[in-house]
Amino acid sequence: RFGYCVAAPGWEFTNDGEETQLPYDELIKRADASTVRIVAIQLEGGQSLDDVVQAVRDIEAEEGVELTEVVDRRVAGVPAAQWDIALGEGQVEQQVREVVFVRGGSAWRVQLQADTVGFDLRAEEFEDILRSWTFR
Repeated sequence: RFGYCVAAPGWEFTNDGEETQLPYDELIKRADASTVRIVAIQLEGGQSLDDVVQAVRDIEAEEGVELTEVVDRRVAGVPAAQWDIALGEGQVEQQVREVVFVRGGSAWRVQLQADTVGFDLRAEEFEDILRSWTFR
């Protein structure tokens, strides 16, 4: 639907057979309920990666979550930005890795969410998924 392909062995694509179409694609590891969410949003004229990163981080900061510094990286040959999020107090201890990139007039937001204990293992698998990324 969003024009990409990834290899994600051991992850289940949850959008198949859904009666209600989710606004994002989702992969899940049922063993620990870790998720990878993928969404592409059409940009309105000339927004850069920096613009998109700032907009996403502003929204997240308003939600009261703790954000790490932005790390520059690449996904499928395009510049990307990555940071981690620690969810606020009172929630299940979860950690999120956010990766954002811009290509062909679309902003891509790819997010790993896992419990804090298993985050490092899932982050390695997330890297494998991102390394396999190709655009259609």
